[in-house]
Amino acid sequence: MSNNPCPTCLAGGLPILPSRYTVVPADIPLPGPDPLGSFSGERVKDVAINANNYRYAVRTLRKGFLYVFFEKGALGTNYWEAYTVTENGELWKADSAQAVQSATRKACSSQGHNALRLQYFVIEQPEHCGKVWVAYSEHKWGEKTLERYEGAEARASRMQMIEPAKWISASASTLHRQILATGSNLKTVLEYRSELVLIDGEPVVLPHNGPPTPPRLSNPDGTHVESVLRQQTTSHPWHMRNTAEGEDRDKVLETLVDQMVDKCGDPTMGVSYWPMGLALWDAIGLTEELNGYYNDALGALARYGDERALQISAIANIRGAKTALESGAADRADRSIENVREGIRIGDRGQDIRARNAVIEAYFPPEGRMQMALLERRRAAGEIDQATYLRERQQIFDQHLPADKHGEAGNAFDVFHTKMEEQRGELDGRLEDYRRDEIAAAWPRYDNRIDWDKITAFERQYEVFQRTAVQLADARARDLIKWLDSPLLLDTLEDYHPAEPSDGLDFAEVVADLIDGLAGCDAGDAYLTTLVQSRTDPTQRQALFWRAIAANQDAVKAEMKEALSQAVVGKNTGLDIGAGLNTVVAALNKMKEFVGYYKDGASAALGKNPDTLNMRARLFKNLGVDKLLLTCGDKVFSWLRINSAADYVGEKMIQNFFLVRAGVSNHDAIALVRLQAQFEGLSRTESVARMRTAKTFLEANEAIARQRSTMALTEAWSRIRPADSRLSTTQMRIGIVVGLVDVVNLTKTLAAADKTKKEYFQIVASIASLSSAVIGIVVLPYELLGKKSHGFQLWKLRGAAFSQVASIIGLGMDWASADKAMEENKIAVGILYYVKVSLGAMTSVAGVISAVATSGPLIKRIGQRRGIQILIFVGGRVPAWAAAGAVARVLGVLVGWKIAIVVGCIQILIWYFTPNDLEEWCETCAFGRQRTGKPHTDSKVQEEKFVAALQSVS
Repeated sequence: MSNNPCPTCLAGGLPILPSRYTVVPADIPLPGPDPLGSFSGERVKDVAINANNYRYAVRTLRKGFLYVFFEKGALGTNYWEAYTVTENGELWKADSAQAVQSATRKACSSQGHNALRLQYFVIEQPEHCGKVWVAYSEHKWGEKTLERYEGAEARASRMQMIEPAKWISASASTLHRQILATGSNLKTVLEYRSELVLIDGEPVVLPHNGPPTPPRLSNPDGTHVESVLRQQTTSHPWHMRNTAEGEDRDKVLETLVDQMVDKCGDPTMGVSYWPMGLALWDAIGLTEELNGYYNDALGALARYGDERALQISAIANIRGAKTALESGAADRADRSIENVREGIRIGDRGQDIRARNAVIEAYFPPEGRMQMALLERRRAAGEIDQATYLRERQQIFDQHLPADKHGEAGNAFDVFHTKMEEQRGELDGRLEDYRRDEIAAAWPRYDNRIDWDKITAFERQYEVFQRTAVQLADARARDLIKWLDSPLLLDTLEDYHPAEPSDGLDFAEVVADLIDGLAGCDAGDAYLTTLVQSRTDPTQRQALFWRAIAANQDAVKAEMKEALSQAVVGKNTGLDIGAGLNTVVAALNKMKEFVGYYKDGASAALGKNPDTLNMRARLFKNLGVDKLLLTCGDKVFSWLRINSAADYVGEKMIQNFFLVRAGVSNHDAIALVRLQAQFEGLSRTESVARMRTAKTFLEANEAIARQRSTMALTEAWSRIRPADSRLSTTQMRIGIVVGLVDVVNLTKTLAAADKTKKEYFQIVASIASLSSAVIGIVVLPYELLGKKSHGFQLWKLRGAAFSQVASIIGLGMDWASADKAMEENKIAVGILYYVKVSLGAMTSVAGVISAVATSGPLIKRIGQRRGIQILIFVGGRVPAWAAAGAVARVLGVLVGWKIAIVVGCIQILIWYFTPNDLEEWCETCAFGRQRTGKPHTDSKVQEEKFVAALQSVS
């Protein structure tokens, strides 16, 4: 040791080397049947994870805090000691538990400092100690939390007890927490295992960042590498402590143990007792690790899309082009058929009139012929139905024909009508044949330029990969869900005090991180549904989602419990400007604690000092991204949504909760509800009527934009803004809420539409394009987070973002089709959206929002501030070709994967490729025959060429 050691290095007593419980993949090569070694894993092993998937293990502490409570110690009774744990697991003792500060790295100012000394802490004068309680937490405990754990019951559920006096008296307890800190035992801690093979300082078998150039997951033919798909990565960085090789192997560990032994007892008298190893609970870190493993599987979906962007986008665009050409041909044929019908009016042609007049003249005297001819013309023009015709004909017969001639005359007219119907049927058949031939002729000229066998083979392998990846994610999610419901995690979450505003922010971030991405598989999706729709009492510990929405604050949770009950009761109560509106406003006005917290408490907790935000570790890490609503928002909005043109009480209460939580003033949020009660149902009904009478897509939107109801709602949404003195990320949070609300609004408009006519397809087109815009807002935060991540951690983030994309697609589409094809293709659609984002196809022109989407201006504003260019029909001056092309690109993605409900949307757009451009693109794309032209090898260039073809719209 140095001749001038620092005071910390001088301290003697009982050395304790702390570590933390964690979980590792089952295929990690570790010695023995149990990687825990001598640690028993009490309470950790109570959560029975699948042994084929994972095993529990021990690692050094991660960044956070170490708390020690002495019932009796060298300084008296019932007092605290606390340590800052740096990112590399070093322990720095604080002056007090209240003064402990977060730190990534620290440095000692004393020249004689020994770095090994920071790997353990020392309990001085252990012979004077009674029970001592130890806990690791990533969260700094506030005064109220410290007071909580001074209570015996709360302390016993959260902290781990040791008895230093018994340990040093050689009557060591057999409790799981205590093992002899010998070299062989400490190698149970993975950072001390010299046998692990390292690359760039990380174990090859469980990297954090991984190699600079990761192995390829996929091949050009669509097959995947199974071992790469199953690769898992730790969410917590490695800081290995025993890396020397050759003769120096394990020397650091030996030196550490010798140093700790030297602290035990009186060094001049020899060793009197052994140092201790202590494995601490880290339920949040362990659950986060499982979430990371799960998102590794989802990340593989996004990674595959990135690697195979050339092939995936080519297939989507080929199928989209085929559908577009056939739809264009159908539209041209329909217009021609309409012209033919205008020119050939069966029943009103010269020969038809002569045949009809012959029947009339055969039975009617001159004074009755005009009256009968007029009735026949009305029938032929379709102005009256058959019942009306027969009734009026009988009246004319009674007036002008003898009774004995009625039957004969009636039969004569019926024969005439039958002949007309036969001729009309023959014409319809010929016209339908013409239409069918036109559609059939639209694509064949391009067909031989496409290698369909190659496409089929790729798609088959692509589907195998998707199925395998989702099944893998589902299996991993089941172990994650066990820990989300574990008593140990719920006990650990008590670190966040329900009467401390700043703890409420951190609680919400922790919950959001632990459930991030879970919607991407069946098991996770079902669990989120349970969290949102079944566990609706925020005062109960397992109601994690609603506790997080209530910031885990006792007063807010009580209000939220009552408000959610009222929302459920009001699910089927219409939102009119009378009783329904009064019910909503009365309920919302009772939410004083909720409004107060998100208006004042959250801002005060953050403060204006950047160091304050740095203490909020997860909030800082997440850049203010609202992962909670991104993960569960679709579940909440679909829970209380009623698919009808009208609004309902429950829906609007939920809308208000999330707008206020996102940073909108309660006054503005309630004012919006008042206007919605007055105008929204009317606006949807009027919009559908406009669609029915308009001749074109753009004409309908322009008419809708001029509606008084639309203008009033658009103005109301434009006033939605964040409260003062809030983080800039509030704009993004509001945008996510508004986007989800708008998707729901469009689905309700759909309920009022005639599903056999064009307004149905126009609304679906609007939903598709609005979903595209919302997805652009959703993906951006994850891309921002990705800029702070590297290697495999970036794919974890993208896996979570991919899950949110799939959720939004589901929110917008699951109501639209009973066909299971949509749900089965949701993953593929999500990958395609991700491919489009990676190619820049959706950030340059994210989508076109219909005038029905009344909050469009707000999303446009947010998008502009965030660098997302979103085109909006309402109030925008967009060239028709650009608008149509933008929607077509979004729809082309969806149509390419057989979502039947969206196929008809392209008929609304009436856009066509220039044949030469399309022929060239088909020939040179990834699945073209490539007999002429230069084949595309770059997905971005291929996409740009396809977009150029789209812009060749006529």
